[in-house]
Amino acid sequence: MTKTLLILSAVLVLLTTATGSQAQTDTDKRIKALEKRLQQLEVRSAKNKIDLGGDLRVEAHTITGEVPDHYDGMMLQNIMVNTMFYHSVNGGGPTALPMNMDGTFNYQAVGEAIGSDYGAYQAFLAAFDFDTTFPAEMQSLLTSMAQAQGLDPMTMTPADWAAVQNGAMQMMMMVPGVFQEGYKTDNDILYTTRLRLDMDAKVAGNVSFAGRLSMYKPWGASTQVGMFNGQANTLAMDANSPGVPGDETLKVERAYFTWRDIADKPMYLSLGRRPSTAGPPLHFRQDELRAGTPMGSIIDFQFDGATFGYDFTDEVIVRACYGLGYESQYGNGTLLQRPADRLKDAAFFGFNIDAWNTPEMQVQTTIARAFDVTDGFNGFVIMPNDPVTGNPMPGPIVTRYNPSANLGDFDLASLLLARRDGPVDWFVTGSWCKSRPEDGVTTPFGGLMADPFETAEERTGSMYYLGARFNFNEDMTKVGLEWNKGSQYWFNFAPAQDDIIAPKTSTRGTVIEAYLTHRVNHKFIVKLGYINYDYDYSGSGWHVGAPKDLDEAQVLGFPTYKKASKLSLGFTARF
Repeated sequence: MTKTLLILSAVLVLLTTATGSQAQTDTDKRIKALEKRLQQLEVRSAKNKIDLGGDLRVEAHTITGEVPDHYDGMMLQNIMVNTMFYHSVNGGGPTALPMNMDGTFNYQAVGEAIGSDYGAYQAFLAAFDFDTTFPAEMQSLLTSMAQAQGLDPMTMTPADWAAVQNGAMQMMMMVPGVFQEGYKTDNDILYTTRLRLDMDAKVAGNVSFAGRLSMYKPWGASTQVGMFNGQANTLAMDANSPGVPGDETLKVERAYFTWRDIADKPMYLSLGRRPSTAGPPLHFRQDELRAGTPMGSIIDFQFDGATFGYDFTDEVIVRACYGLGYESQYGNGTLLQRPADRLKDAAFFGFNIDAWNTPEMQVQTTIARAFDVTDGFNGFVIMPNDPVTGNPMPGPIVTRYNPSANLGDFDLASLLLARRDGPVDWFVTGSWCKSRPEDGVTTPFGGLMADPFETAEERTGSMYYLGARFNFNEDMTKVGLEWNKGSQYWFNFAPAQDDIIAPKTSTRGTVIEAYLTHRVNHKFIVKLGYINYDYDYSGSGWHVGAPKDLDEAQVLGFPTYKKASKLSLGFTARF
């Protein structure tokens, strides 16, 4: 209406303005002024259609860690492959493994064999692959070793073969450089900046849109792809970008619409990039409201999918959720593959149930199954070593990582009780997981909870997560303490968790976190936090590979923490 009146006013001015050069000049000025007012109204109208908000967080961190004594798995892999080449050149019998006079493994002879015919060695590596060449060469080597020990391969039992293989491993582990003494890590200061822009819009009376653009980067660096170091958050992929510090670009963290009151019933459908990160009870430590739908104790994973929900009451909501974690065909060159060689999509399905949700108490459960889980997800990585041969990579080469196998299914469940009693917020969660591996499936990184070439078995794990937060000064100051402990075979999907060292809820061990937040005003928050990790087993955050007791020196594909800690000071401005 306002726009129409302004246009009519402009026409009236044109019709009634006196002729003459001075009058024409006045008319032009009035028209330009009216056009400017129209533009301002149009901009204001557009802004009224979408609500914008967000936050800017700047943090400083001090990170320390301890890596335990271990055997370098990549070097051991390389020794094994090189020994296979030596065996392929020299044949079986007493020369299956070159031995010193004292009965130790003579790896120097292997190096000399490679140097004397490097062209043949390069051809051997070029033809070497994990699925066919590796097991065939390994079996040939073990057969020769068995014969050298006076055993008959035709009558050997699985235990006999395992003993021969273990003997070969023990000899190779004695090669200088394989055993690595433990060491400490220390990053005196790491600065990070995170920007989040939230968008909300009303599309229709019962249809709305919500989205979030995010940027998260360390100071002095801007690359989304970092060097892979064995930690679950060092593979750049759809599930953890931008949850892990990377580059300065804004990325779509969330984008979905919600259609409510379908058929005049209290049910809704929501499609798009899901609000699937920082779910309960992880919001307490950030002094935020509930930020995600699924419980953060088992799912902190960015994915695209759908939710169908039914509001039984304002306090009771049941949601059926679907998500796609890995698209197996688009972009993966499947036209070049035979149908039998193509992978299946990895998908999630489950239920998020708010059994009771009020400001005073929340009871929630998340139950989910991941179908056809792959050995990782599409992403980019800089590998220090070839995972098949163990050879060092020629340089820091960014490589697209594609999964190589569907490993099986994975079940997850978690239950939360959270309450506000007087000035205290507190919560208790219990979580459970179970692997359901496909028979005989293995990869260079291992099978589902199993090492390469091991037979994967069903495994169950658990994690308990407790916390309390004391509120002072009319809720302007809050002091919190949290504790969680995961078992040997514990695993959850949490690569996007807001923890720089590693996702704390993925830990196979104990984590203690303490924090103090203070609101200088309602939208400007200062936080001092400390987190300490004490790992019992290797492989935290990974569903591939067998967990190993870190109290003893173990063969590790990549070094891992035994202990780690982070002290942080942060400032958050919300707008």
